[in-house]
Amino acid sequence: MRGHADLRAAVAASLLCAVLALLLPLSELRVVFALPLTLFLPGYAIVAVTFARRRLERAQMLLLSLGLSLATLALGAILLNYMPGGIRAGSWALLLVLVVIAASRGAALRRPRPTTTKLGIPRLSPRRAELGLLAGGALAVLAAFLLAFMPLSAENAIGYTEMWIKPFSNESRAGVKIGVGNREQSDAEYRLRVHIGPEGEETVVYRDIALAPGQTQVRVVPIETPSSGQPTPVVAVLVMADSPTRPYRRVSAWIPPTGESG
Repeated sequence: MRGHADLRAAVAASLLCAVLALLLPLSELRVVFALPLTLFLPGYAIVAVTFARRRLERAQMLLLSLGLSLATLALGAILLNYMPGGIRAGSWALLLVLVVIAASRGAALRRPRPTTTKLGIPRLSPRRAELGLLAGGALAVLAAFLLAFMPLSAENAIGYTEMWIKPFSNESRAGVKIGVGNREQSDAEYRLRVHIGPEGEETVVYRDIALAPGQTQVRVVPIETPSSGQPTPVVAVLVMADSPTRPYRRVSAWIPPTGESG
């Protein structure tokens, strides 16, 4: 991209912003360098390749750069959602840098001759309508970033409780591992009831579990199994402490006789 100072500056700025936005320890500083990478540089490079043979006014360049950058973010979110790893900061930075590099390279090839055009910084002499659109877009972007970093209450969110069971068996012991996770919006107290053996002959084991939101506990329940014969059925029932007669979650498993792999 020799002779295209604006394109070289756009590529260098995108690389610098991506690295600093990922590595800086303070979130406020990361946002400062993420803003040009997300809201200006991709759109500027796309405008440069699209209008490589036409000169735009600086105000038009700024408006198109902002709009196409937002479009790139929207389409990039769809693309990354279906890529391995999903939507992450690193994948975002890589995608945006690749867009800037590819579009800048295309602009350099399409331009009729090398130019020393500088990176477009508007002199703010647009018409009133353009100035209004620019101000509205800037306010919308500012509001979006403020909402993105503003913690909001989730009083009406619907929580849930997760529960799983994993049997284990070896030559010396057998049993089950039962996990309970609280994904509710408040503290929860549970009663775990484990039925071991055929119905009518089972042994019942009780465990009390108290979890704060986001916490998970794993309880190990050892089981004595015969050295030969049929597998031992295990049924775990979870109830809420304030509703001890109403099953809330239920999982089951089979424990093979001692000496058989589980």
